[in-house]
Amino acid sequence: MANQDRGRARMTAALGNHRRIEIIRLLRQEPDLCLEDIAHRCKVTLSTACEHVRRLHEVGMVKKKSKGRRVLLSATKRASALLRSIDLLWDATAG
Repeated sequence: MANQDRGRARMTAALGNHRRIEIIRLLRQEPDLCLEDIAHRCKVTLSTACEHVRRLHEVGMVKKKSKGRRVLLSATKRASALLRSIDLLWDATAG
């Protein structure tokens, strides 16, 4: 159980940054974006986008798919479920 709790802590920590939440929202709306698209739409540098996506991928929130020379990124079901939970908590405490 302790190992599962550590994994859960890493997963929730990955969304502890507003840019990573923004990236997950973007990938839920527009799956199969490349890193350059994410950087452009989130108005961050390519290296910043790369670091955020790397952290999200490490905890299973972003999946990668190769298409030719490009790597397309999408949010996983895990990321969508966690983001929905965060939104529900936010809405519950806003009232």
